[in-house]
Amino acid sequence: MQTRSLLFAALVAALSLADPALAQEADAALGQRLFDVMARNNPEVLPGRRVNHAKGAVYAGTFTATPDAAMLSTAPHLQGQPVPMVIRFSLGGGVIAVPDKAVPVHGMAMSFQLPDGRSTDLMCINMPVFVSPTPEEFIAFNKAAQASPPNSPQPTALQRFIGSHPAAQRFVAGLKPMPQSFATDSYFAIHAYRLTNAAGETRAIRWRILPEAGYAARSAEEAAASPPNALFDELEARTKAGPVAFRLEAQIAEPGDPTNDPTIAWPEERRVVNLGRILVTGEVPNSAEAEKPIGFLPGKELPGLARGDDPFFAARDAVYAVAFARRNP
Repeated sequence: MQTRSLLFAALVAALSLADPALAQEADAALGQRLFDVMARNNPEVLPGRRVNHAKGAVYAGTFTATPDAAMLSTAPHLQGQPVPMVIRFSLGGGVIAVPDKAVPVHGMAMSFQLPDGRSTDLMCINMPVFVSPTPEEFIAFNKAAQASPPNSPQPTALQRFIGSHPAAQRFVAGLKPMPQSFATDSYFAIHAYRLTNAAGETRAIRWRILPEAGYAARSAEEAAASPPNALFDELEARTKAGPVAFRLEAQIAEPGDPTNDPTIAWPEERRVVNLGRILVTGEVPNSAEAEKPIGFLPGKELPGLARGDDPFFAARDAVYAVAFARRNP
């Protein structure tokens, strides 16, 4: 499977050099396949809802950059002026009615709204790495999960897949217990980006978002006793009492650190720069309806901010185009 994935990536790269239109067609086909396999995770996805991270809530917020941010990048939202934000907290998967305690993967997607009407987005999960290094392998992972319904003979197709894929093993081993709150968990954008400053210096970075309240998890007993919407109800109550703060950081790559594989974490001793403060101020009215036209695109670029060489960027652009059209017919 790894060889097949690498061959597909090489083919797309070759197509992009020979004919950009053919590369776009290949990306679009892959995007449709990604959408189709995720839709099969929950055949009862409601019209107008997301095919993945379906259960969520939208919040308003602001971001204010530190002086160190402007030393790394000329991107407009990193220059120090407060920037409005749209932030969506979510659970992984396509099931809206799933209990919060049943899903270990959580999302924090955000859009920085710039004064000139542009925006730049980050889509983060509460894991520093992803389950698959390529879109093709992610499709295979989903198919293995779908071939492993409850009470399947052991070892299941999913167990066999994980057992033969080190990246999936690392991901599963790193899953965290249920947090006390969305506000006490850490989030990671997993892909590498490039920041360029006014001197023309470019650095590969990975974004991370840390809670100012500190990381805090529930015990197994607390998680088991949690009501179905515990995390969403808790965050709503918490923001009514005051803004929830996170720190946006950039982990700086050193030569040799992989920038095209979201399954490999960079060493923790790498330099980390505090880029600024995110304040989550409150849930937007009628969140379920407000979120339908909102699309978060991790590949958006700005002066001073470019996406890296991860093949997932093009695949995510393609699958989100399909998903957005399905959500907003």
